[in-house]
Amino acid sequence: MANQNLPAVQKANTIRAYLEQSSVKKELARAVPKHLSVDRLLRVAMTSIQQTPKLLDCTPKSLLSCVMTCASLGLEPDMFLGQAYLVPFFNSKKGYLEAQLIPGYRGYIALARRSGEVQSVSAQVVYTNDEFVLKYGINEELSHVPAEGDRGKPKGAYVVFKYKDGGYSFDYMTVEDIEKIRARSKAGDSGPWVTDFDEMAKKTVIKRHSKLAPLSVEFAKAAALEDRVHAGESQDSIFNGLNGNDVIDAESENGQFEASIPDKTDMKLLNDFLAVCIPENDENIQSIEDVKAEAAQQLDVFWAQFDKWVWKKERESESKTAFTFSAEEQAVYDGFINLRKADNLKRTAKLLKKEMPSWSKELKKVWEDKWLRIMRDPWEWESKESESEPEVEEVKEEGSTPLIMLKCPNTGEWVNDQDCLKCPDRQNEYGDTICITYAKYEENLKGNNQ
Repeated sequence: MANQNLPAVQKANTIRAYLEQSSVKKELARAVPKHLSVDRLLRVAMTSIQQTPKLLDCTPKSLLSCVMTCASLGLEPDMFLGQAYLVPFFNSKKGYLEAQLIPGYRGYIALARRSGEVQSVSAQVVYTNDEFVLKYGINEELSHVPAEGDRGKPKGAYVVFKYKDGGYSFDYMTVEDIEKIRARSKAGDSGPWVTDFDEMAKKTVIKRHSKLAPLSVEFAKAAALEDRVHAGESQDSIFNGLNGNDVIDAESENGQFEASIPDKTDMKLLNDFLAVCIPENDENIQSIEDVKAEAAQQLDVFWAQFDKWVWKKERESESKTAFTFSAEEQAVYDGFINLRKADNLKRTAKLLKKEMPSWSKELKKVWEDKWLRIMRDPWEWESKESESEPEVEEVKEEGSTPLIMLKCPNTGEWVNDQDCLKCPDRQNEYGDTICITYAKYEENLKGNNQ
């Protein structure tokens, strides 16, 4: 579930509250290396999340998984440092956006140095106007002198690993080789491949050469995370291996849900709705706490559904509200109902202007509570609750003109349309039709003539 309809500031605040829970900070403190503090990691992560709007729509759980993995690897998810990137991906199986972690080339270099075997790692992009010499064999040679001014277009990238025992190794990939790797990536047409091709080229050659270097388990994990992204697969299994299966639990999700509750929310109604949301045959959702954990994955959808449910409950309550009028008030009420149902809105407004000043406070209150709704949708209230559809029949007798018979809404008797013209209840003092049955009859006649 995702947060697509919430304002950006509210989304950011919700995510921040989720990441800064005491239980989350406690787990992060266990994972981060000495050179990185929890507060700095969270600050850098929130900056990156806010700078990429689509990350605000990702599930908080996936964002937390990425931050936990950064803590385990000791990498900062800062696009300017280039150690790691938080990237939004649409999970087509689940139907919402998830954040995924892509290590940057500087992140790979940092992990290589921490392995204890590598003294330094250097990666460069070679351009067509550079002076470049590459030889493999018994007498290997790598020489690169960058051109001054216009260097031309990229033609390849290389990496050099220097080890603590004095040895070294290097590797080179052409642009064509790099583009083949890019073509296999699900993210090849977006993100760093588009905005930072040089960095991705360096990272590609580093990853390939790392298979021959004595590097750490963390380096291998980082490479596996990126491979999952390029293959369009979930990183969950790797996240769990790094972070532990019990780190991201219902407690964190429920805390995030609690932080998202709008001010002045009727908690009784909320608890009633949460109870309604418990499905009958779902082993994973069997309590209100389970519903909260599920709702935390897509808060905007949950609150939209809650608002609709509350609105429906209010309408049901209003429709059952009883109004008691005096005989005089009932007459005024019936007159306005009939006038409005005949669609004489302009005449209704004029009559209101004339009559309303003489009404009692109680009558005005009833108008505010109910009649205004009738002005907007007259058939939604009384017509559906107490009125049946007007009845009209055509009666044919031999040798005579067919008669149009209408059922009088007052007496229940059948009368012909000519007699209806003589009825004093058909029109008001302004000449407007207020009889429901005759108004519908006139409407049908207009439709047939057209």
